[in-house]
Amino acid sequence: EDQVKSLLLVQPGQVFSRKVMTTTSELITRRLGNEGYTFANVNGVPQPNDQDHTVDIMFVVDPGKRAYVNRINYRGNTKTEDEVLRREMRQMEGGWASTYLIDQSKTRLERLGFFKEVNVETPPVPGTDDQVDVNYSVEEQASGSITASVGFAQSAGLILGGSISQSNFLGTGNKVSIGLTRSEYQTRYNFGFVDPYFTADGVSLGYNAFYRSTNYDDLDVDVASYAVDSLGAGVSLGYPISETSRLTYGLSVQQDKIKTGKYT
Repeated sequence: EDQVKSLLLVQPGQVFSRKVMTTTSELITRRLGNEGYTFANVNGVPQPNDQDHTVDIMFVVDPGKRAYVNRINYRGNTKTEDEVLRREMRQMEGGWASTYLIDQSKTRLERLGFFKEVNVETPPVPGTDDQVDVNYSVEEQASGSITASVGFAQSAGLILGGSISQSNFLGTGNKVSIGLTRSEYQTRYNFGFVDPYFTADGVSLGYNAFYRSTNYDDLDVDVASYAVDSLGAGVSLGYPISETSRLTYGLSVQQDKIKTGKYT
């Protein structure tokens, strides 16, 4: 009762506002929904007093039975595996149906970037008065990109580049990227991979590798007295510290091979 009273926006002495009364009813309904009372019914009833030009407001609260989640279902994810959606859930099957947790789970699905639209419904389970199913329906969207670039430099000549990235590789939720850059004297390859759920509690694992080869032999201009070929790799671990923040640690190594010659 004290928690419900703390949600009252209506206070004695205020000018009567039906909008404020309705908003208060919605706040109470939502608060009860967060505790599993998804069938709660709250109505504000104004009682005018014509003699002293005041209005008494009575809020009729019927919480109903506390509802529990029977099943969480997913529809529309034709490419993305169910497990990718299920691991984003904050609402659990068997627990009471919390409006807050159901909405939070919806927000996490939207943040994945795999879906154009995410909707949720909580229909009651037929034959019961205290169970609901939670049905998430999604519409898939493209989660990859292909880029190409063309440039020119006086010393390097024509520079070509291209990359492919996929943030939902084969529907697993893993991120993969491959890139290539090529000029007259240098070639670079790079590869990256991230598993956002390396562990069940959301610790991510990422690694990358690159190779850069430099060859000035065919250049007609003086550039340098040596050339460098480089090979490198790195690994990173990301730890979730809140719903929207992550702390990432990384380690990388690089090996350089210096080639001397007449480049000047």
